[in-house]
Amino acid sequence: MIRVRIRIALSGLLVLGVFPVACHRTAPVRKNADVGPVIRDTAVVVAITDTSVVALFKDTAVVSVFSGEGQTFKLQTPGQRQSLHATLRKERALWQARKPRDYKFLLRVGCFCPGSRGWLLIEVRSSHPLRAWDKAGKSVALTDWNTLSIDGVYDNLERTADRDGEVQIAFDQHWHFPTYIRTNAARVPDAWSIIEARALRPI
Repeated sequence: MIRVRIRIALSGLLVLGVFPVACHRTAPVRKNADVGPVIRDTAVVVAITDTSVVALFKDTAVVSVFSGEGQTFKLQTPGQRQSLHATLRKERALWQARKPRDYKFLLRVGCFCPGSRGWLLIEVRSSHPLRAWDKAGKSVALTDWNTLSIDGVYDNLERTADRDGEVQIAFDQHWHFPTYIRTNAARVPDAWSIIEARALRPI
């Protein structure tokens, strides 16, 4: 009597689909020639963290945003504008003569809006930014405004030199790249930008 009840109970569970495995084994498989196999994306997107780069940020002590270093050029005066262009030509020529093909360096870019950004470690190969990391060692996306090579920094500076009202700039004495650039746009209040670079290492 007990065995009969168990068989009846099991039969009821199968009918209700409690054991779907059995149903899938016996159900016919229908194929559609126009539809390929469904592939589930089981990959988990994880930010890549490189702990070896964290130590390279030790040279990022807090400094005043409006540093007093370098030379200031008042670009409303033609002589000052010519002096800035002459300085850029001289320092860039020295950079081109000495620069390593591949290198890493620390870069921080900021402006009135959206404000000062954090330090990034930029890896440059053949004069082009290849990878970037933040201070925690996490990889960050390359953008066109805050992940520049040294040549990109020079390019930006030369493009804006004729539009700015004032430029303050300092250079690395060994590699001859700009270590500090502060610009103020002419006749536009609070239109400042600051670029800082340091700790260049050939790779």
